[in-house]
Amino acid sequence: MTAAGSWGVATAVAKYAVDGIGAFTTLFIEVGTASAVLWIAMLRVRPRRTVPLRHYLFLGLLEPVVAYGALDLGLRRTGAADAALLDGLQSVMVLVMGVLFIKEAVNRRSVAGVVVATVGAALLAGAHLTIDAGIGNALVLLGSLGASASVIVVSRLAADASALELTAYQFGFGFLCTIPVMAVVWSTGAEPVPGAAQLPHIAAAMAIGITGFALGYLAYNYAISKVAVGVAGMALNLIPLFGVVVAVLWLGENLSLPKVIGGALILVGIFLFPYDVDADSSPVPETTASVAAAIPKESRM
Repeated sequence: MTAAGSWGVATAVAKYAVDGIGAFTTLFIEVGTASAVLWIAMLRVRPRRTVPLRHYLFLGLLEPVVAYGALDLGLRRTGAADAALLDGLQSVMVLVMGVLFIKEAVNRRSVAGVVVATVGAALLAGAHLTIDAGIGNALVLLGSLGASASVIVVSRLAADASALELTAYQFGFGFLCTIPVMAVVWSTGAEPVPGAAQLPHIAAAMAIGITGFALGYLAYNYAISKVAVGVAGMALNLIPLFGVVVAVLWLGENLSLPKVIGGALILVGIFLFPYDVDADSSPVPETTASVAAAIPKESRM
């Protein structure tokens, strides 16, 4: 629940940071802070690396670079509440990718969940649609697609590496990828280098890196070894709710009736997914736990 709350709140806080310092600068600070925290933990544990670095590089490009980069860019054009609800579609995307790429089995309840959530997303995205908001929603969905694709990659790597190793290298390479991007962004003036006046927005981005990324991952890593995967999965489905509540109460965003209905359909679709809650009586396999622990929103994140 702690992890779900941190990831849900992170979307709304990211909207605040992006409005003050820009999308690329927000991403740079978020990922840099998370990478620093995770690598401090890595250096204390000092696990032996077992996965080729090129795999971690690809994972880092998918998430955080594509996942959070697209999300932050989308937040420049769309609301945090809309983004939080659309981001909840990761469960749907992971299911579809699992069927397409690793031939996972699917049942009628899962198909029903996909259909209902997709209808909700269409209604949410189409409510009071403008070109600017449409681009923002598309970028948010692109970010969700990147995060979902990273789940497939993690599922192939988790058998050979610990969750901490996966996450530290993932964010480490992600941060390295943002450095040349920021050199171009700041040198061209696309986004100004933040100064003292932007300290609250910088602090918000750093808070996301620490709580939303680094500590959120570590909390989920701990929880997944203590509870059934099904219970953990149900908790992750609360991420959109946390995001919407913070967006409405803190940022003062308003939700029209079509958006409320669309968001409700997304949540219903997500909760239609079957979870084996009876798994409490059996131990969680190490591989499964590592896969689930390494994804935020990952549904992060």
